[in-house]
Amino acid sequence: MKAKAVKDEVLDFHSLTRIRGLEWLELRKKCRDLKLEGIVDRHRVRSAVFNFTRFIIFMEMLLASHIIMAVVMIKDLELITLLPEMILMVIMPLFLMLSLRDNETYYIIHFICSWVTGLLLSLMDIVVVICQKPRFPVVPCYDHLVLLSVYTMLPIAYQGYNSVYLGAAVSMIYITYVAWSVDTRESSVAALIAYASYLFFINLVLVFFVCAREYRFLRVILTRYQMVFQNLALKAVMKKEKDLLESILPRTMVRTLQEDVKSRLQDDDDFPRRSSFTRKLFIEPFPEVSILVADMVNYTYLTTTLEVSDLVEILHELFVNYDLAAKKNRSLRIKFLGDAYNCVAGIPVFFPNHANSCVDQALEMISITKDLSHRRHLSINLRIGVHSGELLAGIIGRIRWQFDIWSKDVDITNRLEGSGRPGMVHVSARTLRLLDDQYLFEEGTEQARQDPILKKAQVHTYLISGRVSDHDFEFSDPEEEVVSSSSVTSYRFSLGDIYDDIETKTMREMVHEVEKLPVGRDDLCNCTDRSDAIEKLTERFMFNGQVHFLIPVFRSWKREKRFHNQPDYLITYSMTLMFLAGLVIFLMGIVDGTSTERLPVFFGLLVALFLLCLVAVYKKLWLQTQRNPASEYPTAFFSLCLFKLSQLAEYAWYFRSALVIQGVILLYFLATLRVYSCDIAQLEVDIIVTNLVNENPISTCFMPWSVTYGVTIILFLLLIIDGFPFFLTLIVSAILVASHFCTIHTFYGLAFERSESTVEGLRSDYAHTWYLLTFFVIYALLGRHMAYIKKSCFFMRLRYEEKMKETTYRTHSIKIIMANMLPSHVAEVFKERQRHDELYYENFDKVAVMFATIEQGVEDVMGLRALHEFICFFDDLLATYQNKYKIEKIKVMGWTYMVACGLEVDHSADPPLHIPELSELSSESRRRSTVSFRLGSIESGNASSEHTQSKWDHDEDDMAVVVMADFALGLLRVMRKIEDALKGNLKIGIAHGSVMAGVVGLSKPYYDIWGHTVNMASRMTTTGVLNEIHVTLGTAFVLRRFNIRCNYRGMTFVKGLGEVPTFLVGLNEDLEFQPNHNPDPNHSDDMLFEKLSLRFAPSFVGTYSPSSGVGLDEGMEELDEELGEELDGVESKETERLTGGSISCEGEC
Repeated sequence: MKAKAVKDEVLDFHSLTRIRGLEWLELRKKCRDLKLEGIVDRHRVRSAVFNFTRFIIFMEMLLASHIIMAVVMIKDLELITLLPEMILMVIMPLFLMLSLRDNETYYIIHFICSWVTGLLLSLMDIVVVICQKPRFPVVPCYDHLVLLSVYTMLPIAYQGYNSVYLGAAVSMIYITYVAWSVDTRESSVAALIAYASYLFFINLVLVFFVCAREYRFLRVILTRYQMVFQNLALKAVMKKEKDLLESILPRTMVRTLQEDVKSRLQDDDDFPRRSSFTRKLFIEPFPEVSILVADMVNYTYLTTTLEVSDLVEILHELFVNYDLAAKKNRSLRIKFLGDAYNCVAGIPVFFPNHANSCVDQALEMISITKDLSHRRHLSINLRIGVHSGELLAGIIGRIRWQFDIWSKDVDITNRLEGSGRPGMVHVSARTLRLLDDQYLFEEGTEQARQDPILKKAQVHTYLISGRVSDHDFEFSDPEEEVVSSSSVTSYRFSLGDIYDDIETKTMREMVHEVEKLPVGRDDLCNCTDRSDAIEKLTERFMFNGQVHFLIPVFRSWKREKRFHNQPDYLITYSMTLMFLAGLVIFLMGIVDGTSTERLPVFFGLLVALFLLCLVAVYKKLWLQTQRNPASEYPTAFFSLCLFKLSQLAEYAWYFRSALVIQGVILLYFLATLRVYSCDIAQLEVDIIVTNLVNENPISTCFMPWSVTYGVTIILFLLLIIDGFPFFLTLIVSAILVASHFCTIHTFYGLAFERSESTVEGLRSDYAHTWYLLTFFVIYALLGRHMAYIKKSCFFMRLRYEEKMKETTYRTHSIKIIMANMLPSHVAEVFKERQRHDELYYENFDKVAVMFATIEQGVEDVMGLRALHEFICFFDDLLATYQNKYKIEKIKVMGWTYMVACGLEVDHSADPPLHIPELSELSSESRRRSTVSFRLGSIESGNASSEHTQSKWDHDEDDMAVVVMADFALGLLRVMRKIEDALKGNLKIGIAHGSVMAGVVGLSKPYYDIWGHTVNMASRMTTTGVLNEIHVTLGTAFVLRRFNIRCNYRGMTFVKGLGEVPTFLVGLNEDLEFQPNHNPDPNHSDDMLFEKLSLRFAPSFVGTYSPSSGVGLDEGMEELDEELGEELDGVESKETERLTGGSISCEGEC
């Protein structure tokens, strides 16, 4: 799994606001790219079945209400006129039963059921009138509800644009009926035109409703896909984090370290400004364990003779097999130390046969090593010590955490290893007593009997060579995790779940997830007891507990507010339809015969409506005109203002709601203005006259049904505006309906009474009321359902955002943990290559390596607290050296701190990690650096010196040495700064040259460096001087070229090399670098250093041989003896100057 797979979103929904095309087509294309068409179709089928069920319930209630209304309100009712409603009430449940069949023919069945239902509803509305041929025209009663059902609740509504054909067919039936029912008078023709315009616009609005629903459908699918995708990615990341954490500490401490990581990630933006950071010490005591320390014999030969690839491969194979053996023997690997391997049995959970497990582990390691040595024709063996006792285990430091153990028993184990015999397990008497009689043993070595620490602890030792029997006894435990194979490859790919194709998994999961997507609220389920723990686990019940039952409003107003703050990317189309609605209402008013005196008012209302529409749609229009926009925003002031207002309409619910309410008011004025401007007295006279002559009711001011149709159009518009809150929709709709009812029954009742009715025998004003009331009820129920779906999807998106946030956090956490295990550049490469089971190794020509040992350390709890504080101070200082010449922390070995500089080619490319701000101590130490070059120059790679002449050619690669010396100086300043609180001294050794580096281990990767340079730096520390910086000849030469004085210390014995010249970096009493003398033009100092380098070109490092130093004159004589007659008088002079001169140097020594 690539890193970007965790971070990338399937679709950035915010990008929809910048596209030039239609939003739902963009989402459809994305679903097609992700091959989600089948999932979308399945969701449509589920929605169709649910909504058809809801439709049948609504229609049964409506038809029953219609029958009751007819019986109550119509005098001399003929029951045969109710026969169509009764027939429909019987046969419609049959259609529902057919639609519930889930097989290959569901598409055809849904199609047929929809057409039959739609046509039957239309015919029900008009067949009685056609058969009876009433004296006065009867207008349709449920045309608006039939069309609403066709586009929203019938199964065909979820079959793309098939609903458009059915809607057109239903509309043609109604228009044909109205054309048949009216006479040939001009007013009747106008009524027909107005009615046709009304139905056409309803179809147009509902077609957009289908598109908007498609947009919501696809967005729901993509959101759920993203959530599933991120959930799987999160699991993979969490598994990787778990594996990484367990590579540095036992499982019992994982939670503690994770809390520490969380504390590092809190308030990420404010993190660098924190003035302090709590130094947490994670230490646990373990009173009864067995400790194993193994050291590789002939390791020196390997590191100096093998190629880096061969060395890393050998170490990798050994350590991975050691880890497999440790897993089988229930031993926890603690760390690698170059050629050393430490593990412990009995942590984190105690078990009684820990000694057997540790000895079995030792014997298996010896067998593994011998097998590899035989196969590769190498001379490799192990010297192993095992001891049982107590220890303290935990992690120290602030960065590059390392799990380690400390105690006197750990020291005893180290002594057992050092005094052991290759190929055998050197154990203490205490460990032997814990073993059974299945091991072959003999007395320990003479070296162990003479060891002062073992003698002081009264430890008697034994050598174990193997088991008594040939077969191995494996001490099992019910909780033991068994490794199926010791093969490195098979174990490597046991972690393969992390790298499975997440997209394939997501598609498999989506097949099940689509069944959980919300299609509506199950009211019966919602009324059950929510205390049921099982029901709480389902997404439906989890969401239903968040909203009120009657009106789907979140119980939390904060969440409700957040829901309304969502952008409405479709407001452009909604406001466009609002303007078109104004035109349709205006057209209906024109055919009504609206007086020309009122036309300016109508035009003014239309202009105001157009301006509202322009505010909402301007952004979309501007994007359409910009083929290749040079900027994201218009440059003209007026255009920019409109663009910003258009954006505000998308993103600000209050501004959007204000636009909608103003538009609704303007539309209502357009629909009713001709009513309120009508001369009531003249209207009543006209109505009385037509009544006396027994003619069709006419109106010279307005057509009552056109006004009712206009109000219905406004209600349809409110239904399709996604970004308008549902509770506001209900309030505004209720106000509109109530206002129209007042108009019908209070102010202009006579006009509405004499208009056409919807049912023969029903009063016309009641017909208007029933027409709007039934629509308002169905409209409210449908709006409630839509609000439920929207808020359910929003709740799902909240969960998705939480998953995203958690995934982001986990990814960052992984990065921090990985950075605290491996150098950043190695971590990135390792994560990429890990999938392919490749080894990582590299060679570097010029790397500066430093060891710093804290003297006078005591390994008890208080001593570890002091060690932790020391290491944290060192880490604080180290964090300031993270620029181009970055210093990497390699490891902490007991009380020794190891770092290296120059392990990366392009250090500036390192991604920054958020780490705690450094203490004032380290910052001050950095500022006080007295290296005679500017630190800014280091970062740019150009070293400059006040005292160095331009003809001195500084090698940029040597800057790593200077940076390391500056860091070492900072450590000494840290020690001086804290000497009142923490007592201790430093011995620092630095060497530079070529090193080999690599990662060994797979389940528990470990980065280390090897080579002559590392060994020399280690010896510079062990043979160093307290509170001084001890360097090799080559390092001294580099530092001198950068105007840092290095005083000749003397000849230091290095095992395998003999006596080699070493130097102490010149420091004054204020811990500042002493400047070097100005070089002589003849460069004789270079000649001298070159001869020293040729004479003392060490090939490897020796053992510990401390030197107390020699006198300056004496050192000069010793150096002259080594060089013999090769140096003439001039060179002797230069040597005298380079090594400090004579005793009369007046303090410069």
